[in-house]
Amino acid sequence: MKYAVLILVLFCGMSSFGADPEPYLKSAPMLFYPGIARTARIEGTVSLQATVNEQGDTSDVVAISGHPLLKEASIQNVKNWKFGWGSPCACKVTRQVTFVYKLSGRQETPKSATAIVKWFGMTRVEIEADNVPINVQTSY
Repeated sequence: MKYAVLILVLFCGMSSFGADPEPYLKSAPMLFYPGIARTARIEGTVSLQATVNEQGDTSDVVAISGHPLLKEASIQNVKNWKFGWGSPCACKVTRQVTFVYKLSGRQETPKSATAIVKWFGMTRVEIEADNVPINVQTSY
């Protein structure tokens, strides 16, 4: 009897040491480099914290750091992400996501892409865009 109680205690305790469930990204709208930030040549990193609920929706998206123009674009993107779980569960996890916005150094052309997006798992997203050309007018 004593061993049965010990085994039961160990078994119940082991479940608390299990890994947190990890959601997987099912869908996300195309990310964008905010036009006003591109025009102003603003680059930078934005760190966000978001909660994924049992339905796979993101909520409680909070910007931890970053330029205000880039933070708002990142928050709006993450709010539209949809996740799934490996198996049905009453899961809820909070994760940090990092967005890296950078300008390529190339001049924008009519044929260039609006943005190039690189995903590094669920925690890091890089968004690169061409520089908006500067219109310099000189008068004589």
